[in-house]
Amino acid sequence: MASSIGGKSLGDVSSESSTKSSNLFQFPMPLSDSDAAILMDIFGTSRTITIEGVKTGEVAALRTFVTDIETIQNGEQSGSTFVSSWTNVNKTVLIQDFTHTKVSANENEINYTLVLEEGSVL
Repeated sequence: MASSIGGKSLGDVSSESSTKSSNLFQFPMPLSDSDAAILMDIFGTSRTITIEGVKTGEVAALRTFVTDIETIQNGEQSGSTFVSSWTNVNKTVLIQDFTHTKVSANENEINYTLVLEEGSVL
């Protein structure tokens, strides 16, 4: 299964990392070492997924890919389905960051990085 977001193919994914954070409430005790700190797990968890990849194709197709991703990341996202080729699990995500770099040596290739946040939209 190939990786995609919002039904758009992500091409050759070279790296996928996922960080699940507990968002712990931390309250250090004055005049005490760290073993006396109060920790509470009350804020739930969050997940950040970072995708790095290479998209190849004709120049027009690469421009369309960039436009398609930027259209999903439009300032009023409603959540997109991310399909991971690594975990084979679908997640509802919003795009936090999209960076694309034109590879100067190859007219038919761009490198990109997507930073996704998992969750539902209110």
